[in-house]
Amino acid sequence: MKVAFTGHRDYSELTTSRLRDVIEAMYEEGYHTFLSGMAEGFDIAAAEVVLELKRRGCDVKLHCIVPFRGHRRCMPNKEWSMRYQDIINNADQVIILSESYAPNTFKERNDYLVASADAMICYYSGKSRSGTGYTVRLALKKGIRTINIYTITEQILFFG
Repeated sequence: MKVAFTGHRDYSELTTSRLRDVIEAMYEEGYHTFLSGMAEGFDIAAAEVVLELKRRGCDVKLHCIVPFRGHRRCMPNKEWSMRYQDIINNADQVIILSESYAPNTFKERNDYLVASADAMICYYSGKSRSGTGYTVRLALKKGIRTINIYTITEQILFFG
């Protein structure tokens, strides 16, 4: 079974322990393939947690869903760009959805994530006018189990 990640670029790394707990719980439930859209912030942090599990010997697969060839060059922050490349180098599969950027490439990436997933882990603030908001709403509309780790407290919100 597959889990997709979606979340804001302003992801708080303080939430990583919660993210790790949820990914490990999903793994124990039988979710062994994880899909990252490879955006700065949450997507990259989640992919790194999956690679940590893999290094610990867990039977997990990481699929990177890249919206367009050259996506990394659009990252202004060198640290995120380096983390991105390390993930790509260690992923089980890299799927590039388009050869070049177009206005709808990120929407197509988000649609692909939802169409391919059995569950979703998100970092969603509730801001409706965002790619994350669009993706979460689409997942819920399709009845996909969605777990939101965006919260100030230790509470984890389950949708659907």
